[in-house]
Amino acid sequence: MSGRPFTSSTTRPGPHSTLRPGAGFVAKPILLALAMTLLSKTAAADYAPVRLPAYETHVLDNGMRVVIAPRHELPLASVELLIETGSAEDPQGKAGLASFTAGLLRRGTTTRTADEIDGAIEFVGGRLDTGAGPDATAISAGVTSEHLPLAIDLVADVALHPSFPEGEFRIHKKRVIAFLAQALDDPGTVADRAMLGALLPPGHPYANPAGGTRKSVSTFQLAQVRKFHAASYAPSKATLFVVGDVEPEGVLRLAKKHFGAWKTKAAPAPAIPPAEAPRRTRILIVHKAEATQAQVRFVGAAFTRKTDPAFFPAVVANGAFGGGFTSRLVDEIRVNRGLSYSVGTRLVQLRGAGFYTFKSFTRNETIGELLQVAVEEAARAREEGFSTQEIARSKSYLAGLYPLRLETNDQIASALAEAWLYGLPDDWVETYRANLLAPDRAQVDRVAKEWFFAQPFAIVLVGDEKAIRKGLKEAQVQGEIRVVPIEEME
Repeated sequence: MSGRPFTSSTTRPGPHSTLRPGAGFVAKPILLALAMTLLSKTAAADYAPVRLPAYETHVLDNGMRVVIAPRHELPLASVELLIETGSAEDPQGKAGLASFTAGLLRRGTTTRTADEIDGAIEFVGGRLDTGAGPDATAISAGVTSEHLPLAIDLVADVALHPSFPEGEFRIHKKRVIAFLAQALDDPGTVADRAMLGALLPPGHPYANPAGGTRKSVSTFQLAQVRKFHAASYAPSKATLFVVGDVEPEGVLRLAKKHFGAWKTKAAPAPAIPPAEAPRRTRILIVHKAEATQAQVRFVGAAFTRKTDPAFFPAVVANGAFGGGFTSRLVDEIRVNRGLSYSVGTRLVQLRGAGFYTFKSFTRNETIGELLQVAVEEAARAREEGFSTQEIARSKSYLAGLYPLRLETNDQIASALAEAWLYGLPDDWVETYRANLLAPDRAQVDRVAKEWFFAQPFAIVLVGDEKAIRKGLKEAQVQGEIRVVPIEEME
């Protein structure tokens, strides 16, 4: 599973760490060797299926789905309303409107002020969150099970009855713009936000960051927020997930009470064209004067999130290449050469398009070496594939970690939501480990050959332009270069 299908509208950038060459690298090979030894002793037969709690699905008269998964180990309950609308539906020139709308939902309804909403959930020691990503919006709550009626009431109230007070709109707008301005201080955040736009053509639904830009958010009008909510939030696009110490009859009764009268009709969702490789590799240099390090990103086209024969071979191949602690890129970039503390690859799959990404950072003096290693290792993976041992290690590592992603009520609700949003089969979780262990070497190598930056892709480099150009020349990486000052990364 790939985690939550949405991102918080108020995700804060993490601190940009300072690279100290050589620090911490002595113990790493020992730890890796120990981890690999332990993993190699775990046979495929030792991985039992991971089972979700038994759950039932209901459909209300208005078309909204309700999924209930009783889990009585602890007196806790999680509620998640997933709505099939995200930043991919942002109007042209209004990037971030879905995320902005989601963030404003809890700032007042027709029956509660923002302070009353905050006070109600805080009084019972619970949480209430809203957020939107490319494909979906989520309103979620977590409480002790005795306060489940309040949680469902609040989730329904903020989703269905937001009043969007003008004063709260102005405050929220200032906060979002300030947050986006602050994000420019973190080169890693800038690089992450620029990736898809560097690859995709302007106007593609996934080209803009889900949170929008300072330029786009500054144009938002309250009427546009209200219009987006009225057109995009509808029962036909919604599913309520309730997991925890609950009784299905009671949950269904509460769902009918709070959501049964919801009659909004949704506007048709726009078609999302697939991501296609550019004719030439595109290189975006985001110039940050006097930077001593550079953030490095690669992003190439891949397949979508829907069940695809390449999915499990790709997960295994990625684990061997750069998606695990025992991967080639970690060995070559972090352990053997000390070029960076952080390196990894990831398969990013959305409803309408898929991407394969590489992420790292390094000192100015070693930009060329890092680029060269990344490009050469990708080429080696495409041409030579992976050894039987590398594939076995990747499978063991990934299969061993999988149950840790399904331990809490929130995680289970997220897994159910993901399966619904991306049209995954009912037995997706239960068969995940078996499917992960199934691909043979030929299947894994075939995926690497096809998707590991085999076609022209995009490179995003955030740092000092002069140092970056020198690194590109040293690594003999060529492509269409575009330079943008970091101050203009709106």
